[in-house]
Amino acid sequence: QTPNGLIFGAPPNTSGKPSEKLQAIMSIAENPIAFKHLEDVIFPKVKVDDRLTNSKFSHIASEKTLKVIANCRKGEAALIYPSDFPTMSDFCFVLYHQFVPCLRPITVVSRRKTKPAKRDTLSGLCCKYCHEAYRGERHHKDKGMYFPHDLEALHESSFSGNLTTHVMTCQRVPLEVKEALEELQRLAAEHGVTTKRGTKQKFMKKLWERMANYYTAPSNSKSK
Repeated sequence: QTPNGLIFGAPPNTSGKPSEKLQAIMSIAENPIAFKHLEDVIFPKVKVDDRLTNSKFSHIASEKTLKVIANCRKGEAALIYPSDFPTMSDFCFVLYHQFVPCLRPITVVSRRKTKPAKRDTLSGLCCKYCHEAYRGERHHKDKGMYFPHDLEALHESSFSGNLTTHVMTCQRVPLEVKEALEELQRLAAEHGVTTKRGTKQKFMKKLWERMANYYTAPSNSKSK
C-alpha cells in the first residue's frame, strides 16, 4: 500500500524504456511470420466439425438413435428419399419419415383456397401410425393430418413444430422414435447447432414439389 493507494503487479516502469518482455513482444510483432505464430498461440483456431454444423450426429448419437436413423434410411417412404439424407438434418430426416401422403378433404381445399391446378394432385401429410390404425377410412377424426396450402406454409417453423408435437405425443408412435428425436434435439442444443436456412429451403422446395404432384390428375377426356 502507498499514499496513492494499492499497487497491483510489478512496479510501474518509469525509466521510459520498454521492459525486456515488452521488447520481446515488439520484436516478434515486427516479424510477420513470428507474429502469425504468436497469434495462433494466443488465439488458437477451433476446428469446426462439418458434421455438427450440418446437424449430423451419427458419430456421437446413442446406438438406439443410430438404429432409428438406419431404419429410416432403409425404409420406404413416399415423400422422403434416401438421397435426401446427406442434405437434411438427422432430426428432420427422422421426423418426416413418420408421415405419409393423404388426400385432402373437400372442406380443406375450399377453406384454404388451394389453387385449382393443384386441387386434385396435392397431398397432405398424415402420421403413418394413425394412417395405419385407420386404414380404409379416407378421413379419420383423430389428429395427425396436416395440409399446408403452399410452399410458404410448409416452410413455416410452426408447421414443422406441429408435426413434432404430434409425433412426440401420439400414443401410436414407437417409443424409440420419440427418444431418438429427443436425443437429436438435445445434441443440437448442446452443440449450438441450428438447421441452415438455405438447406431447409432446398429440402422444403423438393418436398412441396413431391406433395403438389403426388396424385394423378383426373383425365378430362371422355371415352368414346
